[in-house]
Amino acid sequence: MELAVTAWDLSSPQALRSIPNQAATAESMGFSGFWLPENHFFGSAALSAPLILLAAAASRTQSIDLGTTSLVLPIRHPVAVAEEVATLDQLAEGRLILGLGRGFSDDLFKVFAIDPKLKRTLFKQSLSTMLAAWEGQPLSEDSNARLSPMPFQSPSPRLWIAAFGPLALKQAAAFGCPYLASPMESFEALQSNLTRYRAALADSAQPEPKVVPVMRTVFVTESLSLAEKVKQSLTEEMRGRAEANSHDEPAFVVGSAQHVVEVLGRYQEKLGMNYLIARGRIRGINEQQQLASHEALLKLFH
Repeated sequence: MELAVTAWDLSSPQALRSIPNQAATAESMGFSGFWLPENHFFGSAALSAPLILLAAAASRTQSIDLGTTSLVLPIRHPVAVAEEVATLDQLAEGRLILGLGRGFSDDLFKVFAIDPKLKRTLFKQSLSTMLAAWEGQPLSEDSNARLSPMPFQSPSPRLWIAAFGPLALKQAAAFGCPYLASPMESFEALQSNLTRYRAALADSAQPEPKVVPVMRTVFVTESLSLAEKVKQSLTEEMRGRAEANSHDEPAFVVGSAQHVVEVLGRYQEKLGMNYLIARGRIRGINEQQQLASHEALLKLFH
């Protein structure tokens, strides 16, 4: 199983400036990927431009893959995205994994003057335009202009699609892209989503992708008191952000090394997970504690 990690500090402008250092640290620790989310408007340092930050990370790293957990397509012009992504993939020499999303915030769509009812249509149109541009097709019907530079990876960077709900899962399958599972949904929800997604792949006559990525908040500690503190923090953070039945196991994996191995082993067995993005940024946990957990996780699976 491949192990990747998200940035563990995005709390301030100073933290954003540390993204290249965080990526370099993740690389030196032995993670195979370093991932950034996208968010807008809220907090002391919203992460609205992940491609820019990943370009900075590319300059400080040599081997680690660099990814976006969900670059929001409906609010962007597809040709501009295709150009920026191709340039970033060249800078990273093919280390880019582009996770794509439709967005869900009403405020986001209001600010960008987008009808949220059109987000799936816009997503499909944008991704189709980007794929055509990366294949070298003309960028408009009345012009012979073509994309330059082309991506380092051919014909395009690796594309994964974050999805919530049956329609989004069907759309991910129609493009034949891996479904990037949410860190906020329970194990039971992910199991149901993957079943729907795989059925949609068959309906679309798309081969099943070899990679099965899951993003989970993971914290490894032998301290019962620290584990309880982390669980309380995560429970509070996720309250109202994810639907789960009372009998579902939580949408995070926290506890001893043995517990983490058992739970993630079930993810591998039941879901087919072979790529884990370990999410950090736990309120009340400092960088030293977070990195100690990441080190422990690497020891368990390497």
